[in-house]
Amino acid sequence: MLPGDRLVCAFAHPQQVGAEFTSWPLHVTIVPWFRNDVASEVLAADFSDHIAEKPFLVVMGEKAKLGHGRRGNWVQQPSPFTDIEPRIRKVLKSYESWLVDETTKQKRPYRPHITAQKDTRSQAGDTWQCDRLYIVLQHGEHKEVATEIYLA
Repeated sequence: MLPGDRLVCAFAHPQQVGAEFTSWPLHVTIVPWFRNDVASEVLAADFSDHIAEKPFLVVMGEKAKLGHGRRGNWVQQPSPFTDIEPRIRKVLKSYESWLVDETTKQKRPYRPHITAQKDTRSQAGDTWQCDRLYIVLQHGEHKEVATEIYLA
């Protein structure tokens, strides 16, 4: 397998493995674009072993200004996303993965949020049940849901 651009996220509405899209559905990015030569299914199994998180309720908080003119909502804290993110990074680092946000000089602390999309957005107080995470693979302008990681 050639290294690809992938990320780990949670979708506000469940997606099917193999689903492709060009416009993002509402989602919380947990770890942004990374590259390595490990199959998504192997990563998913390893993530599952290290996450140790039960399904949880996501509550959208206040409006967020996210840079580059983008807007969305912060996820209300405390949130399991904040605990999941370093666990996934640890697994990726064990595979010597390249992570896009670690190549910049400005490493910002992780703060989970949903970015508003062209035709959908979240509002403060919106809720959804997070019972799985996803690995998304980028093919040019198209993205594909490569695999899912169930929370147990």
